[in-house]
Amino acid sequence: MTIEEILTKLETQDYANFQRKALQAATFQQEAITPALLDIVGRIANTPQLLDDDPDYMGFTYSLFLLAQFKENRAYPLIVQYFAQLGPEVEALDVTGDIVTEDLSRILASVCQGDLSLIKQLIEDSRVNEFVRSAALDSLVVLYNEGKLTYDELINYLKALINKKLDQKEDESFWASLVFCCDIIYPGELYNLLMDCFKRELVDTFVINEQDISESMYLGKENALAKLKNDKHYRFIDIAITEMEWWACFHPD
Repeated sequence: MTIEEILTKLETQDYANFQRKALQAATFQQEAITPALLDIVGRIANTPQLLDDDPDYMGFTYSLFLLAQFKENRAYPLIVQYFAQLGPEVEALDVTGDIVTEDLSRILASVCQGDLSLIKQLIEDSRVNEFVRSAALDSLVVLYNEGKLTYDELINYLKALINKKLDQKEDESFWASLVFCCDIIYPGELYNLLMDCFKRELVDTFVINEQDISESMYLGKENALAKLKNDKHYRFIDIAITEMEWWACFHPD
């Protein structure tokens, strides 16, 4: 399959038929097809209205997952540029389906190559959609789980967010996302800070509450981190086909 043929298959509006053969062919021709995939993501990043006008277009989605599989650092600023533009309303996520809430954290972690600067910009910018910011937070957990970020580095950044970097008027659901990140990596060193967040009623306790933190403390650091290690939601994207083939849109029956 030529590069042009692969791209024709990937840039389809037929979202119900999974393009397995095209993804396989793209993987075999990674070096040759990467510039074209970057062009697709860059075009959407620069003109996001294109996805709004053609919500069935699959080229952007396939490109994101292939570039994540390729660990392509050149995709990093383009991906951040696009998702940073989404409006604050929940409906802003509709055009990309469940990517933001399910996969963006792993995509960002897969392409950043250890450069946290743009991820941190997303996290700390209150104008960015809160679900995008939460995904950026989760990407740090992915990087930690993959051994690309040390426990101390992650803990120190989370402390800084709580103590200095975040406005106390942040939406309580975003505070909940932050507390959840602290909880999943074991909240031991952050316990008092987290309890203070609950005391100040910053956190959406429907998402996570004091009892959840206490249960994680009881579990212990070693067990908590072992559990995290086996959680596929906090691993790099390594095979685009495996990540996408089970999606409901490809199984209409």
